[in-house]
Amino acid sequence: MSQHSQPNVEQVPEPSDPKPGGGLGTSFNQKGSRILGGLVIYLTLATGVIGWERKLLFEAVNQLEAVHVLEEQQLALNIAVSHAILTVNENYFSEDLAAAARLLNLEINGVVSKLARMEVESGDLGAYIANLNRFNAQLQLNPTRTTIAELREEFHQLVLRLDLMTTGVRERKAAVLAGYRDVFRRLTTELFALMIIGVASIGWLSTIFFRQLSRDIGLVKVRAGEIVRGYRGPPLAVTRKDELGVLMLAVNDMEAELSSRDSQLELSRQQHFHTEKMAAVGSLAAAVAHEINNPLAAIVGLAENLVNERAQGSHKGRAADDQIDLILEQARRVMSITRQIGEFSLQRPLVPTFIDLNGLIKSTCAFISFDKRFRGIAMKQELADDLPALLVISDHIVQVLMNVLINAADALEGREDSAPSILVETRLEIGSVILSVSDNGPGIASENLGRVFDAHFTTKPPGRGSGLGLSLCRSLVQQDGGDIQVRSVSGQGATVRIILPIPADTVH
Repeated sequence: MSQHSQPNVEQVPEPSDPKPGGGLGTSFNQKGSRILGGLVIYLTLATGVIGWERKLLFEAVNQLEAVHVLEEQQLALNIAVSHAILTVNENYFSEDLAAAARLLNLEINGVVSKLARMEVESGDLGAYIANLNRFNAQLQLNPTRTTIAELREEFHQLVLRLDLMTTGVRERKAAVLAGYRDVFRRLTTELFALMIIGVASIGWLSTIFFRQLSRDIGLVKVRAGEIVRGYRGPPLAVTRKDELGVLMLAVNDMEAELSSRDSQLELSRQQHFHTEKMAAVGSLAAAVAHEINNPLAAIVGLAENLVNERAQGSHKGRAADDQIDLILEQARRVMSITRQIGEFSLQRPLVPTFIDLNGLIKSTCAFISFDKRFRGIAMKQELADDLPALLVISDHIVQVLMNVLINAADALEGREDSAPSILVETRLEIGSVILSVSDNGPGIASENLGRVFDAHFTTKPPGRGSGLGLSLCRSLVQQDGGDIQVRSVSGQGATVRIILPIPADTVH
């Protein structure tokens, strides 16, 4: 309680926050599964796109094959028609029209059969097939040169039609080829793009993942080394929820555990040192009291003899009477002080025993009032007279009360705006006895109020405190089954409340 501030706050120690959970948020297996799932989705989408483009490509190939078949059929038909025209021209002037008709019938049948196959594709050659069949029938019944001439004209018309069909097939082939090239280029581009995107994404994600993993592993490695070398500062920031995050939590838990053990060892050392110091002080006080009491007893004895002589009428005047009274008064005062020191210096057991809390408070306050820090401080006591006996380790209560009183005196150091005072109170509450120590200092700063029980935390100047006082007090009080709280109100000082349990067999 060496640093005070203005905010009006009250502090009651709360249980420490639970340690961060050790459960995994997203383990490496889960991350791997998610990456694999994302890769499967990506490949599925890519396969769908490629499959669609392949379907279009296959359709273009089928169309191209159909055009090739049509070209072959048309070529065969063109050859048959050309051959038929040559046959017609050769037999137009033949003297044997019957023999010529038979040759022409063969040519007409060949052309008609090919036209019939082309009719399936084009659908507009039926008229030519009908005319050729008609000419075929005429040549079989009555071959004439006129019929042959008309047949030649029909073949010429068919040639013109076939020329148009050839042009259409070429245009169709060119369109199919263009579509095939477009689909092939698009498919190639998409394959390349999907490959680039996939490789880039996997590379980017892998780079980020392994870079963060390497960085975090390095942080854990460095922090582990620092902890081995004695680091006990703020915990490592946990930025992951996988196995490495659990390892970070484990490193933080290890640091917290080591820090707690270090604090406990330091508290035990301080307690042991304080116990030895109190034993040495008590031994010295007892020796001093013994040495002082011997001459004081002689002085008191002589003074009492003088009083008896005066009572018997053999006094030596008013001045001698005053000196005798003064000697008795001061000697008895010194004897009272040495008796208090002697009572305080009694060796107390380090096991729980039933104590009179008020009596222990009085002797402790009387003893510590000799400290120069308490000069000019009004120490008041308001002790309830209905307190039951408490089952505690008395030396713990003495140590705690002395520490709290010294902190209060340090807080009042240099206070000039009002008379510094410390009030020690006891009162009975349900199931417990409250021992409170209040000062009228300026209070504790709000930013420090929550840390007053932290080990090694102190606002006192260097050399004035180790920061273990209240931490040690809380440890000692908790060993006796009690609790300790600090309350501070702006401008009205600070109050330390020590809550001690009443033994069950004494509660009525």
